[in-house]
Amino acid sequence: MNTICPKLNRFQIQKTWLPRLTLVLDRTKEFGTIALLLLVLGCTTAEEQPYSIETTTTFYVSPDGNDANNGLSPDTPWQTSAKVNSLEIPAGYTIKFEGGYTYQSIAFDANDGGNANNRITITSYGEDVAVFEGMDFVNTSGFNVSGVDVVIPQVAEGEFPRNGINLYSTLQGDVKLQGYQFSNLNISGGYGGIAIEGVNDTSGFSDVSILNCTIFDCMDSGIISKGYFNQNKVGYSHEHIYVQGCTVYNISGWDNAWSHTGNGIVLSDVQFSSISNCVVHDSGYQNTHCGGNCGIWYWDAKDVSIEYCEAYNIETLGCDAAGFDLDGGVVNGVMQYNYSHDNHGAGFQVGQFSGARPMSNITVRYNISNNDANGYSGSLFLFNMSSKNSVSDIFFYNNTVVQDNKLAFKTINSWNPDVVFVKNNILSGGVNSDDNISFQGNYYEEPNLVNYKLEPGSPLIDAGVNLDYNIGNYDYFGNASLSGESQDIGAHEFSNTLSIE
Repeated sequence: MNTICPKLNRFQIQKTWLPRLTLVLDRTKEFGTIALLLLVLGCTTAEEQPYSIETTTTFYVSPDGNDANNGLSPDTPWQTSAKVNSLEIPAGYTIKFEGGYTYQSIAFDANDGGNANNRITITSYGEDVAVFEGMDFVNTSGFNVSGVDVVIPQVAEGEFPRNGINLYSTLQGDVKLQGYQFSNLNISGGYGGIAIEGVNDTSGFSDVSILNCTIFDCMDSGIISKGYFNQNKVGYSHEHIYVQGCTVYNISGWDNAWSHTGNGIVLSDVQFSSISNCVVHDSGYQNTHCGGNCGIWYWDAKDVSIEYCEAYNIETLGCDAAGFDLDGGVVNGVMQYNYSHDNHGAGFQVGQFSGARPMSNITVRYNISNNDANGYSGSLFLFNMSSKNSVSDIFFYNNTVVQDNKLAFKTINSWNPDVVFVKNNILSGGVNSDDNISFQGNYYEEPNLVNYKLEPGSPLIDAGVNLDYNIGNYDYFGNASLSGESQDIGAHEFSNTLSIE
């Protein structure tokens, strides 16, 4: 029979240098030689009830419990998150917290879990959800968290609150900690909502899914990933991060002189990642930094996509404030089927900052921008603060921009020829562009649209150019991307068949 052992030192990753003892003493037993051995070697002492990890998979925690209980049922629960923090939790366990109560933060490290295929589950039981004051996962892997809330307590004026949930790696040597799913969570009050970070070379996290979470009233960011940044770096800290069905709002930003704040969802140092079916709004209004804050974006990333998302009311006291962005160092990035409106900056932005890794193969297609660029840039905005040769193959096609008296498309800085291609877009509102940008098949007048769709007889039907690269299977509304002899102009490909809404 194996036992669960207390952690030797919280947040210090240690190797177990002695074998596990299989003895557990009842509290009533006399303190003797065996008990001394247990204390020295760090295993369960007489203060805990005996149980076997081969036969026990679920533990319960309730304010009405007692940490001296065995925790094996709702009738004998542990009482505190401190009890959970003090133990080494094996892979495959479930820990249930009684709903309707608030618990101090819970923390797991390399002594816990460690198996992406046999994950520890954290959830609620009872009629309500459990509330935590934070969660930390440091140098470990294999966790599912669902059906709980994370509410960070208020801090004194001038202090910073903690993040709601931290995934943090200090490992070296390109180690990817695998296997996390966060689903159906409400997270509020933190510096950030969910933060994923690796601090050394290309070590970080892989296979992280963030599903149907609501994050609000945070200071810096809703969902963020980052790693050790170096423009000469080869590889990425994180892989396979997926954010789907999340709502992020009221991420205020703050007066930060050295970095952007007030971002909704911003993922960096990541490869093979997507953000889909998410909504970000009413954020960034206290950001003062110029370079940054956007609703949903990637930077320093490869093989990534943003699709089926909405961003609105993104503001700033600095600059940017775009709804969507593929920024410095992105390679093989796609923004498609997104809706941006009423943002201070661009609806859809592509930009290369100074010192970024090279940017290439960027596609912005089948998106709708309405009433964006209310204080900065154009609805479709392109910039390059780095070398001309650091950027290649950028495509804007079949987007619809609708607005009054503002620029529909704007570039700053100069560009090499045959790098940026702007085709088959509705660009109502005017263009301010470098001469080397290639325009073809666009429409620049106020279009006659109904719910952003072309009406029968529209002069934009079959008026675009047929592109000689993969244009995707569908338009914004789910119609086939080509119906007729030529592509239509804008995000809607007119069809007499029923659209997929």
